[in-house]
Amino acid sequence: MTRSVATVAQQALRRLGVRVVPVGDSPTLTEVLTPATIATQALVELGVIASDETPLASDQALMLDRVASVHASLDAQGTVFWTQDAIPRAFAEEYTKLTAAFGSTAFGKTADPAVVKLLEGRVRAGVMVLSADDNAQQAVQAIHDDLVSRGIARWTSMDIPEPVADAYVLMAAQRLAPLFGGQSNPQEARQAEVSIFRFIALPTSGETMRGSYF
Repeated sequence: MTRSVATVAQQALRRLGVRVVPVGDSPTLTEVLTPATIATQALVELGVIASDETPLASDQALMLDRVASVHASLDAQGTVFWTQDAIPRAFAEEYTKLTAAFGSTAFGKTADPAVVKLLEGRVRAGVMVLSADDNAQQAVQAIHDDLVSRGIARWTSMDIPEPVADAYVLMAAQRLAPLFGGQSNPQEARQAEVSIFRFIALPTSGETMRGSYF
């Protein structure tokens, strides 16, 4: 039996508690909101209009400009990967509150800088989870490539032998931990590498190993 990079990556994420549902079973973020919707919700957030009221054209235009500022700020920080015209519903609350904060002074209100920082952090953390699969696969591939370059791994990234697969999981989890607010454990990563050394030191049976792909 063997495992692929994708399988090992998913197992590393589950070890970190980042994604407990296999990527194939996870709902995709296909529902998006427009800047106009966010702008109106921000006016409600500020108490300028009630939830069932239509905003003045001038107020709506002002908040549309603030939505653009919020998105530009997040984009400048390298946080978002979507366009301003298609904001994922998963971040609707953060965008709404940030837009309200950016436009608060126009309506005689003040925004707490700490809250703005908190909201931006929530967007950043959410994006990291959305990007977790790509980051995890890159981490596992980098580990494999390093082992190959050192003449340790004699298998491909599509058929990682079962006896060393858990070691890959441990090493990937340690590499990914800082991305999700955790701390890496170099000793655990080293122990995982030692287990790989022990595996390749075993005498071969002389039989050809066949990979299983799913």
